[in-house]
Amino acid sequence: MSTRRRTLAVIVAALIAGLCFGPVFGFRSLIVPLGLVCLVVYAVSELCRYRPGLSSWRPLLVALSGLLAVVETVLRATTVAGLPTVGSVRALGRGLTSWQLTLESTWPARPDPDLLVFIPLLVLLACLLGLELLDRTPPLVAVLPALIVVGVSQLYIALTGLAAVLVAIGYGSVVAALLLPDRVRSDKAQRWTPLLALGVVTVVAVVGSLVVSSVDPVGRKPYTLQQAQSAAAPTNRLTSPLDELAGRLNPRNAQTVVFRYKSAGPVSRWRQVALDDFDGANWTTSHPFLRMGSELAPGAEVDVSVTTQQAEVELKGLTGPWLPGQLLPAAVSGAIEPQIEPVGGTLLTAEAPDKYELTWSKPVVDANYLLRAGVEPDATDGLGDLGAAPNEVAAVASEALAGRRATFATALALETYMRKRYKLAVAEPLPTGHSWPQLKRFLVDDEPGTSEQFAAGYVAMARSNGIPARLVVGFRTPAKADADGWYTVRDGDALAWPEVAVEGVGWWPLDPAGQAEVGKPVVPGSDTDVTDEARAKVPPVNQIEDPAVAPPAKDDGGNRSWGGFDFPVFGTFVVLAALLLLWLFGVPLLKSARALRRQRRTGSAAVVGAWAEARDRLRAHGVVVTPGMTVRDLGTASADVADERARAGLATVAGSVDRALWSGGPMDPHVSREAWAGVREVRRGLRARPWSARLHAALEVRSLF
Repeated sequence: MSTRRRTLAVIVAALIAGLCFGPVFGFRSLIVPLGLVCLVVYAVSELCRYRPGLSSWRPLLVALSGLLAVVETVLRATTVAGLPTVGSVRALGRGLTSWQLTLESTWPARPDPDLLVFIPLLVLLACLLGLELLDRTPPLVAVLPALIVVGVSQLYIALTGLAAVLVAIGYGSVVAALLLPDRVRSDKAQRWTPLLALGVVTVVAVVGSLVVSSVDPVGRKPYTLQQAQSAAAPTNRLTSPLDELAGRLNPRNAQTVVFRYKSAGPVSRWRQVALDDFDGANWTTSHPFLRMGSELAPGAEVDVSVTTQQAEVELKGLTGPWLPGQLLPAAVSGAIEPQIEPVGGTLLTAEAPDKYELTWSKPVVDANYLLRAGVEPDATDGLGDLGAAPNEVAAVASEALAGRRATFATALALETYMRKRYKLAVAEPLPTGHSWPQLKRFLVDDEPGTSEQFAAGYVAMARSNGIPARLVVGFRTPAKADADGWYTVRDGDALAWPEVAVEGVGWWPLDPAGQAEVGKPVVPGSDTDVTDEARAKVPPVNQIEDPAVAPPAKDDGGNRSWGGFDFPVFGTFVVLAALLLLWLFGVPLLKSARALRRQRRTGSAAVVGAWAEARDRLRAHGVVVTPGMTVRDLGTASADVADERARAGLATVAGSVDRALWSGGPMDPHVSREAWAGVREVRRGLRARPWSARLHAALEVRSLF
């Protein structure tokens, strides 16, 4: 049995790996269950050290005691008087899929048992495998299970900054503890080896991470498994609030109360859904919905300071599933399993609550900041497709801004252009629709439109001019509260508006329909109030100055600098060229060497080698090979690839395999020669294939494995 120090080092490595999930759930939620699991595992290992007769039972004891620790910490609610129940066992079973549920939540996620339980299970498995490897392999091999858990954690949220440095130092200490000899000799090399290992591991980890981050020329976000995961959406097709807009604006429904709210701060709009995909007929969104976790922070696109605002919302005429919300929601309480689409701030719930509380973040900017701001061209889907835009609409969009570059000032100029040129429909029947035919009548034929046509038309023209924009549907708010301090929102307050992506601020709402000009007062201190102040300072579009363009970078003779890091372009080219040559010449050479090695075998092994060679040759040509496939099965599967000669060669190989493996008689050397003769016939038959197919097969790498 390994020393106590090495055992403790392996357990600490597993603990560090589990704590790497801290950004997902918060360190406070993890420290107790992970600490108890590791403590129990260490106690079992010490028990086996004092009672050697239990050593053979150690894996089972570690597993059972670790699972008990998970139950007593994470799954305490499933126990009765502290004792595990059938519900505890079922909860542990559900832990095998809780990793997926965690991906379906915003982070930091709520530390619910159904989400959290997979992390202590991973740590327990890393401890169990690490202790067993420690007794059977070199010491450093025992750290591999913990490192795999670290890799899994990084696929959730990649550690950065001080946290990453601390993890590197922690694993450097683990390596030093594993390499430290049981008896320290007087030899200086023996004394300094563990400390050198600590330094090397830490320096390599830190410097390597800095290099990797520095050579990324586009500043991409780290990959996360959440990009490919979404919470399960309702199975029935949901009616978009955009399709309901015309019905709400109908005068017969205008006074119907939809919800009431109470908030200490100014609120100008309540959003229901943000739509950024347009195919020419329908506005939709393809962003995933996630379960609402713990408090959600503003995204990296918001660089300005923010304030926290809170409101209590009481639903009246709204039955869901869309909840009135704000752009940067932080937390929702009072709703059952709320879901959020983080990019658009859309809130969704399967069961509409009577009342809920919403907390959100609000960027703090003034009119002067907005006027100096540019737009964010990398905003998600802000410059998405527009379908087949009519030529007349494209001409109007080009005329509106006269070729000015995209800034927030030009976004306001486009808003002013629409306010002056187009009319807001007030007479019945109100126009409906948001596809190109309706937008063409509105933008080109100058027919009056509702906020639906104004918002959709603005987004179309903005994107045509390089301004990232999307369409939002929701409600405007009354300027004055009722006598009881609550604000009442009615169907007649339904509204569609565009949002543009402002650099450093995020998405910012505009009002091309000019609702305030038709008797809809502006809420003082709201974002609409700030926008009105900025709009008043925007000069005519032909007087707007384009932002200065940065001068081209000076040629540095072969290197390019990103973020202060000189990237060796020439050296990179040499490395890539060497890899290309290695692929072009190395793969065919490896295949030839493999065939020669197989042919040099003796006895039945040579026949098996011939079968393997024929199989891999056909696999390189795209024939699907499945486990358990016989030679004759391969002949059937390769009917579309192999000609008569190749199929005859496969039949020869099949006969040789039968005689070598199933005849029961002595192995005749003639059988192996016959098998390889069949392989040569397969090769000759494949030469009749087109040259492009033969080249692809020669360079195909997967058949090497």
